[in-house]
Amino acid sequence: MEILTALLPLIFPLGIIIFIIVFVIRTIRKIERRAEERLKLEREKSAILHQQMNEINNRMTNIEKMLKEVD
Repeated sequence: MEILTALLPLIFPLGIIIFIIVFVIRTIRKIERRAEERLKLEREKSAILHQQMNEINNRMTNIEKMLKEVD
C-alpha cells in the first residue's frame, strides 16, 4: 500500500499527459478527415464545372458553325 501511495504522485501526471496526447491525436485525425472530405467535394465540384465548360464550349462551336453556314 505504501508503494501505491508513493507512486500515485508519479502516476497521476503521467495519466494526464497520456490523456492530453490521446486528445491531440484524435483532434488531429478529425481535422484531417474534414480536410479530406472538403478536398473530395472540391474535386467533385471541379469535375462538374469542367464538364459544364466543355458542354458550353461544344454549344458555342455548334453556334459558330451554324452562323458560318448562314453567311
